[in-house]
Amino acid sequence: MKWALLLFLSPVVFASEIKGVQVQGTCNLKVVPDRGSVSFTAENQFKDQKEAVKKTNHQINSLKAAIEKLNLGQIELKTTNYSVFPVREYEKDHYVDKGTKVTMTLELTTSDIPRLGEAMVEASKAGIQNVSSLTTFLSLEKNQAEYLKCLDMASTDAHKKALQLAKKLDFSLGKVLNLIESPATVSAPYPERAFMAKGAMMDAAPATIEPGTQNFSTNIQVTFEIK
Repeated sequence: MKWALLLFLSPVVFASEIKGVQVQGTCNLKVVPDRGSVSFTAENQFKDQKEAVKKTNHQINSLKAAIEKLNLGQIELKTTNYSVFPVREYEKDHYVDKGTKVTMTLELTTSDIPRLGEAMVEASKAGIQNVSSLTTFLSLEKNQAEYLKCLDMASTDAHKKALQLAKKLDFSLGKVLNLIESPATVSAPYPERAFMAKGAMMDAAPATIEPGTQNFSTNIQVTFEIK
């Protein structure tokens, strides 16, 4: 019992905790997108299915050839939708066959954002009236470059804040004890816009498309040792 009591009353020594100061570094950039995308949809309905398919394919192929002649920078063309389906409408007491509707969508992506208006004019010439979903975004290469730039800025911001606290509160900074990074975020430059490529609007000179800017941001939390 005696030895048990002595062991119970013996002081326990813990390692002293390292003192630190935690600061947050932020970065907010206005970035100009380097890629733009717009979609063109050809839609035709005829009694004869072959006629509907033929005209729709002709419109899209004509537009594709015209776009390629524009020599836009870093161009990508992709068919995103192609559908063929019968159209039936209910009249009086039965369904009536109205023919076949064919729809095809061509998506254009390019680095020449200001010249997307030229492609819209070509769509009008090809008889395509539906032009929609104009969007701008960062390429993978630019996104990575802006991310690294923003990470540098956030690190500098965190270090400046820690130095300011050390100066005002009279302590010295040591090594970095902990670091947490929040994922970088990129906001949309503006809501998607939709266009109808018809009328006098598309007969005039093509409008220059402005890419706008996007907000690019990241945050880090850094804990510095207090000496």
